[in-house]
Amino acid sequence: MPSPAKLPVADDLAALEALRRALMAPFDLQPATTVQDAQRKLDETPDVVVCGCHFDDGGMYDLLRFMKATPRLAGIPFVAVRCLEGELDDTLYESVKIAVRALGGDAFVDLLRWQRKYGEAEAAHRLTDLVTRLAQSPAPDTA
Repeated sequence: MPSPAKLPVADDLAALEALRRALMAPFDLQPATTVQDAQRKLDETPDVVVCGCHFDDGGMYDLLRFMKATPRLAGIPFVAVRCLEGELDDTLYESVKIAVRALGGDAFVDLLRWQRKYGEAEAAHRLTDLVTRLAQSPAPDTA
């Protein structure tokens, strides 16, 4: 039986628990509460990095830029997620989605928006499918 995909989760502990409840498959969730802590978690190459929008007072974009500027990390999928504090309005949602993509991230998920739009079970299924798909995608050759 293969081991669960390794996912550093850069966010506060409440968000980590919300994410854990939403994921329907076993993942090795590794909490990181600061950018420096998240960078240390990247020493052991993860399958996917999940980072909260409010991580370390705006550190989400710092972590994403660091990953994309580091050749051995540049191909690791990065998912920005928002799972606490209400859903974003349409303008903010689109701006975060555009910024994450522009910096090389793979996806932005406003979990509360997805839960409202699809229901909790379908939102959980979609999130699990997204993370699983990204974890199984082959890493690009960086040699």
